[in-house]
Amino acid sequence: MTIANPSGRAARGPERGFAPDLLVVGAGIFGLSVAWAALKRGLSVAVLEAETPGAGASGGIVGALSPHVPEQWNPKKQFQLDALLSAGTHWAEVAAISGVDPGYARTGRLMPLSDAEARERAADRARGAAVHWGGAAEWRLRDDADPGWLAGAACGAVHETLSARIFPRAAVRALAAAVEARGGRIRSGCAVRAVAGGRVETDMGPVIAGRIVIAAGVPGFGLMAPALGQVAGQGVKGQAALLRADVPPDAPMLYHDGLYVVPHGNGLVAVGSTSENRWDEARATDGLLDDVLVRARALCPALEGAEVVERWAGLRPKARRRDPMLGEIPGLAGVYSANGAFKIGFGIAHHAGALVARMVTGEAVDLPESFTVAHHLSRGLRA
Repeated sequence: MTIANPSGRAARGPERGFAPDLLVVGAGIFGLSVAWAALKRGLSVAVLEAETPGAGASGGIVGALSPHVPEQWNPKKQFQLDALLSAGTHWAEVAAISGVDPGYARTGRLMPLSDAEARERAADRARGAAVHWGGAAEWRLRDDADPGWLAGAACGAVHETLSARIFPRAAVRALAAAVEARGGRIRSGCAVRAVAGGRVETDMGPVIAGRIVIAAGVPGFGLMAPALGQVAGQGVKGQAALLRADVPPDAPMLYHDGLYVVPHGNGLVAVGSTSENRWDEARATDGLLDDVLVRARALCPALEGAEVVERWAGLRPKARRRDPMLGEIPGLAGVYSANGAFKIGFGIAHHAGALVARMVTGEAVDLPESFTVAHHLSRGLRA
């Protein structure tokens, strides 16, 4: 059977009778991260992808890796902090092995403060960051933000230094190439129709595996549904745009009221995105993206007149209780979920992938309770 690898060259797929230690369904950022971590633990790994690596939400363009606010601290925020602090080392290793630059840089984030109340709240959070971030990053107030880069900062701005940016498509290419360099097999154009303990059914016939991880984004919820009794999540449409602008490569990203402006260091700046629970066409852009562009140019005057080189839309997987669903699926022995990382997938994927790989090998893991499958099911999926 012939497959196409991420570089576009033809490659041989798993030979007849090949049964990997781990079969991953989905070659987005979560699926590839699980595959990478499992390979590093010595497992043989195959990845099945219905389209091509990063064809879904992982093929987007925004790439903001940002923390939750440093207040009301909890295990979820600690998990995210650990992931963000280790991201630089992870992506440097992936880049070295793959030879592909994922576009990672820890450039920080600026957020305008429009009134005295917002400034007071930001000062409280700065004190929280000093405690919870332990000096690894700062959340500080600034009164010298460049008005040509950040508008609307009537009462100054927050500058936090934990945020980083990555170019999602480049990151997927890099990670897919690193997986293959380590001996992992990626089969594109192989849609999985059903999952059972020890095997999956595909358009190309059944595939046998010792363990299975479902990391297929929105379609992954459908694959888990027969065992769970209902669909555990949904797709939330996002629209974003890529602009060409002369911006310093180390410029911090901007954030305000759900809107990100992310300079990618290569003359391109991403803006986005919408969050739509209802839509007509999942991959079509419309007037809602036009509104995003208007807001982005108001927030960042440097984008005024910048050429829009791409408009993008896609579905991001959101579990019913919002946090990722990680762990073994009840009713499917040896089958695990790594799904539903709504908006924070690229920021935590390498950390979550390592923990799922440990679960697969039978090791105990320290996982935030809200990430566990049991938590998502504890009060019913519709809770």
